[in-house]
Amino acid sequence: MSTIHVARDSHKHPEKYRINTQDARNILLPGADFVDNANLPEIHSNLDVAIIGAGYGGLAAALMCKKKYSDKTFTVFEKHASWGGTWWANTYPGCASDIPALWYSIFDELCDNWSDLRPPQYEIEEYILAVVKKYNLLKNSRFETAVKVLRYDDASGMWTITATNVKTGQRYVHTAKAVLLCLGGLVYPNPVNVPGLEDKFKGSFMHSALFDHSVDFKDKNVVVIGNGCSAAQLIPALMDDKEVKTVTQLFRSKHWIMPPLPPILYTIYKLMSKTRFTLVLYRWIVAMGAETRMPMYFGKGLVARLMRYINTKMATHYITSTAPKKFHKMLLPSYKIGCKRLIFDYHYIPSLNNPKFDMSDSPIKEITENKVILNDGREIDADIIVACTGYDIRRVVSSCQVIGRNGIDLKALWDREGITAFKTSMVRDMPNLFFIGGPNSATGHSSVVTAIENSVALSQRALKEVLAGRSKSVTVKTSAYYKWFETVQDTLKNAVFGSKLGGCVSWYTEDGVNSTSYHRGQFQFWYDLRFGSLRDLVYEPINGHQKID
Repeated sequence: MSTIHVARDSHKHPEKYRINTQDARNILLPGADFVDNANLPEIHSNLDVAIIGAGYGGLAAALMCKKKYSDKTFTVFEKHASWGGTWWANTYPGCASDIPALWYSIFDELCDNWSDLRPPQYEIEEYILAVVKKYNLLKNSRFETAVKVLRYDDASGMWTITATNVKTGQRYVHTAKAVLLCLGGLVYPNPVNVPGLEDKFKGSFMHSALFDHSVDFKDKNVVVIGNGCSAAQLIPALMDDKEVKTVTQLFRSKHWIMPPLPPILYTIYKLMSKTRFTLVLYRWIVAMGAETRMPMYFGKGLVARLMRYINTKMATHYITSTAPKKFHKMLLPSYKIGCKRLIFDYHYIPSLNNPKFDMSDSPIKEITENKVILNDGREIDADIIVACTGYDIRRVVSSCQVIGRNGIDLKALWDREGITAFKTSMVRDMPNLFFIGGPNSATGHSSVVTAIENSVALSQRALKEVLAGRSKSVTVKTSAYYKWFETVQDTLKNAVFGSKLGGCVSWYTEDGVNSTSYHRGQFQFWYDLRFGSLRDLVYEPINGHQKID
């Protein structure tokens, strides 16, 4: 365990710490298809562990393999050209974590010189690359390689990973005892379907997840579609840094917006950054402080109602005391706080006072060559349109085909029964396969990196016998898998996450199944995956097949 010191080269050269726009389009847009080149020889390889994805999940998984096993036990497959995942691919102006970076980082590699409480995207990417360099993880990385099929062979107890180089079409076939799926959720942009956008609009259009830094925003009329976290970060940056003429925000739904975290937290961080011990102590204090908000998400009890009341009052006061009065009605939701993901503000609400800014919640009727026409008849000048419409979570599930024991197709299973994974990590009939940051691992108030590290810890514990050669496979009991699913869903019915109790429609819940949110507190999440019983796991002997219920 140690600390990382970021050189902040990314502040001088942010372009070195982000994806190429054309590469992003080729990989992330709907219809992306990576065809094998029959003229190139098929490359075969074999290592114990295959890690799919090189974001925070892949980084945590790779560090676990490096420290617990050796350099020669794992390979990381990544469709992009670098480590970073979300922080390599999402590069819009203003992009940052809404969780303090001290908590949004690898526990064993805490950074002692973040430039802000919530530093920009390029600094987070620089931090990730600094950890990669420290542990020489590039030699374990296979970039620009999209995994297409994962198939388990019951006889050998091995997974076969079929992948393709996204540029050359080179085909790879890799076999491994275990697979750690680190796919992430904020990957594929939600499409925007508005009449006239594709065939009439003459200006520049981009999604925030595919931001084009070559476009000149100076003195342009910009329309931003959406009202989530990305829009709240992008809009102030456009007005402050891009010298735009106007920014008009168009949206349908509302979000509860919390006031910025107090600056004193960063001052304390700088004081506590002198030693790793004080950094760890402060990280725990920040995490415990965030955990006090947890009761507001669950139930109708006195504590839950009190916490919702306090946080609703905080958000309402912040919005009404800071934003122009003419926008209050459009900004204040009527559903319970937490039903949709909270926005922890930085500059958005104050920026609405800028004379360059306007907003409307009237639906878009159509788009012409240089205007956006609203249902209420208003016509808005548009030189550039940026869609901040979120991510297609379902597409992540289908990005590669996973075939487990007895030919069970993961996507078909989840389509039929609902998306779930035992302890957020394991699926029935998928031996030696673990999701890192998988279904129901997210919350509305804590760090996804901690959830990722919890999943990695569970996988390390569960795979110990397999990777030591003492067992052929480990999988979750079918009965435990379904019991987990029922327990999680029954509990979340009494939570606010996109539910009837919460009073809103949210991406947390789809078709009545919440496959996003964890159903208990984060301390219990941490303890259960790191120290909880493994009695619901079944180990198959090396020379025999053990029946799993």
